Amino acid sequence: MKTLHTKNTYPSNIEPLQNKQELLLKMSEIPPLYLDRQDKKEQEYKIHDNELLLENVFKFLPVPLIITRKINGQIVMISAGIENILQVKKNEIIGNNIHEIIADRNEYQKILLQIDLYGKVQNKEINIRNVHGERISCLVSIDPFSSNEESLYLNTFTNISEKKLLEDAIQNSEDNLRTVFENTEVGYILFDQFQSIVSYNKPASIFALKEFNKEINIGTNFSTYFPEIMREYLTNIIAPVFNGETTSFERYILHNAEHHWYYVKFSPVFNKDQIVAGFIMSMENITDRKKNEIELNKSLNLVTEQNKRLLNFSYIVSHNLRSHASNMISILNFLEKEKSEIEKASLMIHLKKVSHLLNETLFNLNEVVSIQKNLNTTIEKLNLSDYINQATSILNKEINSKKVIVNNHVPPDIHINYNPAYLESILLNFLSNAIKYASPDRLPIINFDTTNKNQIIELTISDNGKGIDLHKYHDRIYGMYKTFHGNKDARGIGLFITKNQIDAMGGKVEIFSEVNVGTSFKITFI
Repeated sequence: MKTLHTKNTYPSNIEPLQNKQELLLKMSEIPPLYLDRQDKKEQEYKIHDNELLLENVFKFLPVPLIITRKINGQIVMISAGIENILQVKKNEIIGNNIHEIIADRNEYQKILLQIDLYGKVQNKEINIRNVHGERISCLVSIDPFSSNEESLYLNTFTNISEKKLLEDAIQNSEDNLRTVFENTEVGYILFDQFQSIVSYNKPASIFALKEFNKEINIGTNFSTYFPEIMREYLTNIIAPVFNGETTSFERYILHNAEHHWYYVKFSPVFNKDQIVAGFIMSMENITDRKKNEIELNKSLNLVTEQNKRLLNFSYIVSHNLRSHASNMISILNFLEKEKSEIEKASLMIHLKKVSHLLNETLFNLNEVVSIQKNLNTTIEKLNLSDYINQATSILNKEINSKKVIVNNHVPPDIHINYNPAYLESILLNFLSNAIKYASPDRLPIINFDTTNKNQIIELTISDNGKGIDLHKYHDRIYGMYKTFHGNKDARGIGLFITKNQIDAMGGKVEIFSEVNVGTSFKITFI
């Protein structure tokens, strides 16, 4: 029986494979064309699906996003957020150049150039324009990326228009507040809880220079601006402020020989938790108001004094003049009835005497009225020491007769603005009274001294004479026809006239006296 052999059917150019491993090895060397085409198709479908997915995400994404081509700036895709900002539909903007919606094109171009340096750009402020041409402030961030081997930009926009408007409004408010803060006449200094300066305005700076001769510096402590003598007082003033209270005081300073009054107030500053976080010191120049107040008080005092004088005049008219008139009527009645010529002559002597007293009273009253009526009294710059020497010379005879020692301690450079006639009359009256009421028990000494308090001159005329019992006569010292020592030649008119003259010049006079020790008159020249 013959063995059957099958014939090899492989092509002659293909060698038979020895085993399975060799077959697999050979297959791996053959390019899988079919499989490549299949994978490529699947990849294309996958990319398309991703693009659709991305487009759908963009369609509803509220964040304002724009994808553009790097090469020409063409808009490829936009988000719903951009549609809202620009008030456009997707089909109205896709394919357009992004520069068409950029208001600041040059600024945007600079931002694109920065990408080459830094790889991406974050939060650059730029203005875009909506469909109505309205400018919208945005922060733009640009991130480069690639898709299908194409270079793209992802533009992310953050709308800050409302924030900008609010910031502008706040800035305008701050500018307006700063304008008011700087141009008000009131000085303000803001201090923190540690009493260090946080802020201040120009009037406060001027105040510091005038008051303390110091410039204000941020961060310096409150206490460093005040002399040590005032620090304890101010510490007590400020203490209640940290409990939420407002405190204040008035203070005047001398600047260029003029008084400047300030109203100083400390007000607490609260934080959001209503805790005191510092305080504001305000300094208001109240010089004009204070001057008006002083003038008003002067007027009030003048009216009060005028009322007193009016009552005094009323008393003089009702008592002195009435007495003179009654005496004259009585004498005339006696004259009509008297038969004797000798008695008539005697009555005529009495009548002349009463007439003379009446005339003297009327003259004195007229002199006082003249002082008060003369509102436009001539004012001159007078040397006080010279006028004292002049009064001493006029009364030289009386001074020598009583061996009075007069000491003029007034410096020769002291000047006052005063009426010459009034000053002469005042000095003569006080000097003559000091001589007249000198004590017989000791050598008479009269001293003239001055003090200068804040440019206000005070003259003191003191003696070691008989003195006056002020407890007994304090309310009648300057009364008309008031005498205190029983001198026959005392008329009680000198001090009355003198005080009227001093009052008329806006000054004041004070008396200090003790019986058998002496008397001092202090005149304040204003």
